[in-house]
Amino acid sequence: MAKFFRNIFRKNVLTQEQKMHTDAPIVIESTSKNDTTRAIYARKFVYEILPLLEQVSNQSRYGYHGLTHTEQVAMFGIDLAIAADTDVLPVVLACGLHDCARKHDKYDELHGPACEPIARKFLAEHYPNVPQPTVEKIVQAVKNHTTGRQAPDMISACLWDADRIRLGWEYGYRPQFMSTPRGHQLASLSPQDQNTYIADQENFLVRHHIKTREQIEFEKARNMAQNATKFKVR
Repeated sequence: MAKFFRNIFRKNVLTQEQKMHTDAPIVIESTSKNDTTRAIYARKFVYEILPLLEQVSNQSRYGYHGLTHTEQVAMFGIDLAIAADTDVLPVVLACGLHDCARKHDKYDELHGPACEPIARKFLAEHYPNVPQPTVEKIVQAVKNHTTGRQAPDMISACLWDADRIRLGWEYGYRPQFMSTPRGHQLASLSPQDQNTYIADQENFLVRHHIKTREQIEFEKARNMAQNATKFKVR
């Protein structure tokens, strides 16, 4: 992990404006509008995007880099996109596709670029109405998430942060690896606040009838069983 942080992300990807914004507390107000948007895209991912991904992804269903990891990245991505006031769907699609070429949990910088043909085909077949410039941003965000240094747009910024929040939680907060104010806030949560965040997320999914409590507990148990050996990898 130290090698990963040392060799891949030497530059701070915050703009000067973002740096100023991180001086103040960063929150997403729990408004009915935000909750509605969050529920719409969480449901869309779980019931529409994820089943399509299962048909094309090389990932296992459970495990450190399984599709349950992809789902959590998507949930983080929804939060980040709402906080950034940016279009949520491209971020969710990028989050869904970011590990689709992964075949193992070993350190592998090449799985990002390897996702490109899968991502292009997936978007062309299932989301043909996404404008081509947006498709290119999604593909580049996915392709470069393993080696990118400075996020060129909000799709990359939200995906990269969504994927790196877990690294901040497991290995310690490194501000130079985050791209958005909300990403900084989430990556720097204390262990107690991390647990509170995940509990709130689970309650949200149950409250909005996106998942049952039984589904959530079953998936957590399967992940724990498959994660008996945890690799320190991206």
